[in-house]
Amino acid sequence: MTLDDRKARVLRAVVEEYIETGLPVGSRIIAKRYRLGVSPATIRNEMADLEDTGYLDKPHTSSGRVPSDRGYRFYVDELMPAKRLTADESRAIESLFRTKMRDVVSFLREAVRLVSDTSNYLGFVLGPDSESVTFRSIHLLPASSDKALLVLITDIGFVETCLIEMRDVSNEELKAISEILSRNLTGVTMDRVADRAYSLLREETSRYAMIVEQVVEFLQGVTMSDSERLYVGSPVNLLNLPEFRDVERLKGVISAIETNGIIQTLLTKYQDETNPTIRIGAENEAESIRDISMVYGTFSAGRTEGKIGILGPKRMDYSKAVAIVSTFEDKLTGYFSKGR
Repeated sequence: MTLDDRKARVLRAVVEEYIETGLPVGSRIIAKRYRLGVSPATIRNEMADLEDTGYLDKPHTSSGRVPSDRGYRFYVDELMPAKRLTADESRAIESLFRTKMRDVVSFLREAVRLVSDTSNYLGFVLGPDSESVTFRSIHLLPASSDKALLVLITDIGFVETCLIEMRDVSNEELKAISEILSRNLTGVTMDRVADRAYSLLREETSRYAMIVEQVVEFLQGVTMSDSERLYVGSPVNLLNLPEFRDVERLKGVISAIETNGIIQTLLTKYQDETNPTIRIGAENEAESIRDISMVYGTFSAGRTEGKIGILGPKRMDYSKAVAIVSTFEDKLTGYFSKGR
């Protein structure tokens, strides 16, 4: 259904007032705070029509109205203004991307923290799919008289390490083994590297075979599951919102996200038509997250991609959330394109 101009302006005013205050909105508030050029009585009639057509809901205990999922959807699709980040917010994001992090995991966790702090909601990142990642370099370094440190660095900067047992292997031999591994495994995607290492093991019949066998065993466990790829910020921001002051309700949402894999399923199951994508309330299939909204987008990382987003109440400040997610999408794509 298409709304006429006056109804659209009333709906926008109700949504933005409710986002700001969290309180049911009455016609007098709209007339006082938003210059629509019509009387409170006219606004009241328009709000009644918007309720009848499903764009507004009326809480049982209040004479005011709140946006419905349909009202929020019309707002974000047709009425939502573009918003820019403040100078302080932009500087904080720029500072993060200038910081030298010791590894990609630490960087993504810091990105999630900053998304949460900037939005005042809950930030999350679904890291790149590790199966499509390739190894950029492989090193065996002496660690002790009977152990070597295996260091694997991927094309997008993930670092994996483990200790390898060895006996009577000189530093020169260790270097030679390292060169064998690099020659055979560099540039191979993570989902195929274990098979390639097995082939190498069959070919390697010398006393180096014991070392290669340990490398193969380690490589089999390197691929990250979806749950290991998900980084979620602190829920403290949500506790400050009236929608989440029921701690049990908040615990249910966090459990659904971190334990049951609901976010991962939503982010990987669908081909989204817009970027950033906005999912509102009941548009989230899982019952446990039907009272929340998500705004998320996609960033490129080598041959694969990841997702970054924000989770919050349905009365989320969508325009700011879109600005934050769009900024981080671009910044993360640039970060990973530099071949860290």
